[in-house]
Amino acid sequence: MEFEFLIDNELHTLSLEKKEDVFVVSDGERTYEVDIQYVSPNALSILIEGQSHLVYLARDEDKKFLSLEGQQFLIQEPQAGEAAYGKGDERSLEDELLVKAPMPGKVIKISVSENEEVRKNQTLAIVEAMKMENEIKSTIEGYVKKILAAPGDLVDSENPIIELATKD
Repeated sequence: MEFEFLIDNELHTLSLEKKEDVFVVSDGERTYEVDIQYVSPNALSILIEGQSHLVYLARDEDKKFLSLEGQQFLIQEPQAGEAAYGKGDERSLEDELLVKAPMPGKVIKISVSENEEVRKNQTLAIVEAMKMENEIKSTIEGYVKKILAAPGDLVDSENPIIELATKD
């Protein structure tokens, strides 16, 4: 069975087959035997090539999130007619400038201050979600225009935590 889905707006295709007690998963480049065990309705234990991974799943309205080894991913089904998945994404500059949590959680730390210059992939904040601390990183080079949340605040994936601006 073949599945297509978007992870952070990049198209991925996996083929999945059940073989005895394991799944055979292929991403087009490599093939893996995967043992999947349900830990709870929102957690899976996945054994791939002898390495165990704990995967957390969450939903926020129509969005699905996956947390693996401290990194969060937005999982979506591709929409018919979407062009060039992951290439020049349709993500607007406004989306780049408004930093949001990947899933609902609690702000643990704000690592920057207003007017501070930031570099791409710099940690801006830490949000705890599903008992894991998630680093929220900058997607651009720029500076912090405004901080919209404080440690202890509960946030969701719709409201921004930090507003960035470009260095123009």
